[in-house]
Amino acid sequence: MRVFRRALYLLLTLPLGIVWFTLISTLVSTGIGLAITLIGIPILIGTVYALRWMAQTERVLVRAMLDVDVDAHYRTTDRSDWWPRFQARLADPQTWKDLVYLVLQLPLGIVWFTLTTVLISVPVALLGAPLYFYAVPDGIDVGIWNIDTLGGALALTLLGIPIAWLALRGIDGLAWVHGQWTTFLLGSSPPDPVLQAQVVDARSAQARIIEAADAERRKIERDLHDGAQQRLVSLSLKLGMAQNRLPDDDATTAQLIAEAHEESRLALSELRDLARGIHPAILTDRGLGAALEDLAGRATTPVTIAAVPPSRLPAPVESGAYFTVAECLANVDKYAEAQHATVTVTRGPGAITVEVADDGRGGADPNGGSGLRGLADRLGALGGALEVASPPGNGTKVRASIPLATEDRPDA
Repeated sequence: MRVFRRALYLLLTLPLGIVWFTLISTLVSTGIGLAITLIGIPILIGTVYALRWMAQTERVLVRAMLDVDVDAHYRTTDRSDWWPRFQARLADPQTWKDLVYLVLQLPLGIVWFTLTTVLISVPVALLGAPLYFYAVPDGIDVGIWNIDTLGGALALTLLGIPIAWLALRGIDGLAWVHGQWTTFLLGSSPPDPVLQAQVVDARSAQARIIEAADAERRKIERDLHDGAQQRLVSLSLKLGMAQNRLPDDDATTAQLIAEAHEESRLALSELRDLARGIHPAILTDRGLGAALEDLAGRATTPVTIAAVPPSRLPAPVESGAYFTVAECLANVDKYAEAQHATVTVTRGPGAITVEVADDGRGGADPNGGSGLRGLADRLGALGGALEVASPPGNGTKVRASIPLATEDRPDA
């Protein structure tokens, strides 16, 4: 039973505390005493490394016997030399938290061992009173009562039942307190402020890079729409007008102008597709639903848009969802050999989920190309995640989760 495992650990805290305190005090005193001869320096360095092993042993025991999962995150360094790695370990606050825990395990173990022994021995003595009361000279003294008969011993047994229940709850309480103590010192909670700051800075920088890239994409799309596309439209119109004004007998010139007109029309179409792939204006102007319908209309595989949130979403979220669907539908057209694809965008508490499923041949490898990897990086910058399920012969399902980190934009 769980309570017996907890009681066993509480009883083990005293011998464990004796072992940890003896090892640490011996190593530290020996290292300091021999430091003048330089022999003590390796001993002190070894002590720092041994602390982590001892702390990890405690984490394993607490997880196995108290059902408390304690995670610790130690600082690391990219340097391969032992001295920078040792400096990182020495400067890690978790190293010193481990030391405090291991040293205090002895006095704390005395308390836990004593209380646990009392919580076990008292109900056991009461419950087993009929078995030994006759062997105690002058009977069993319980406060002001003296038990020297079988009836009195049975009364003690009845009294021992609720006391045993209270003792079991007391053991659970001691185990909970020690679990909290272990989590506080051996766990990385609160997080290391340096590590936390580095993670926050990295995520902020990544988000800023994505935001800057999106802004640049929108600028390029506007430049193409307002510049090159307009020039091609004007050129196409002028070629059409020139073709209409040519004499009927000038067939060669008319043919050349017709070919130039067709080439300008094709170039304009390709330029529009390029601009739409950089950042579609329809996404900015009309929202995610209209942009996905446009994607579905241009796909060579029949696509059904099953669900889209009716209200506008934060711009980075809409952009992430759009490019997720765009990349997935491009892969469906190129590789899936599918007959149909379905796109579903649902909004949940604090996040949206984008699913693109097809009935193609499956077997997609998310690590086999740069498209899905780049998409996963983009979603990661938004705090999202990408999952790909593609069993061979059973189609492919891509699921993306994107947090709603900002307030929704007003409906357009």
